[in-house]
Amino acid sequence: MIIFFIYTHDLLQKAVKLETSLLALDKNSGSSEDMMLKLVMDESPAHEIMLKRLMNDAHAQIILNISSNYFIDTPTDLEQVFTEFPDFRQDRDFNLFLNMHSDWPLNYKKSVDIKIQQYLVDYICYRWLETKAPNEAMTYKSRLAGTLDDMKRLLIRKTNPIKRQPSFP
Repeated sequence: MIIFFIYTHDLLQKAVKLETSLLALDKNSGSSEDMMLKLVMDESPAHEIMLKRLMNDAHAQIILNISSNYFIDTPTDLEQVFTEFPDFRQDRDFNLFLNMHSDWPLNYKKSVDIKIQQYLVDYICYRWLETKAPNEAMTYKSRLAGTLDDMKRLLIRKTNPIKRQPSFP
């Protein structure tokens, strides 16, 4: 069974802008406008390049933590053979196609989707705030390992648990 996850550049940009804007509003109580401008990752061209780089870093971290026997070729790896999807060859978005075992419960797809998106946003916010607001960056960093563990646990679930043979004769 093939499942796919698509995280568009625009979706991640909006989520990161929302996270950093809310953080800046919390920190800005009585401070100057400079703090607001410093913490918010918006759509400006300089931030656009940084977002893409951090998005690629997060993508690599997710790929490193998923077992390689789940991977299959995606439309970005080949020609555009999947005509029902937009053309992803511009490499702006994060696409993940996984070949799951036959008894993987499909109800977990939404949960895996949420965990991957959460990881992407937290990773980008962590790296963005690393030098600007180190204390807040540590909050995002502390979530990353737990999110990856949750994602891995969801991916290995089965509808029928593995049964062990009795060890006695």
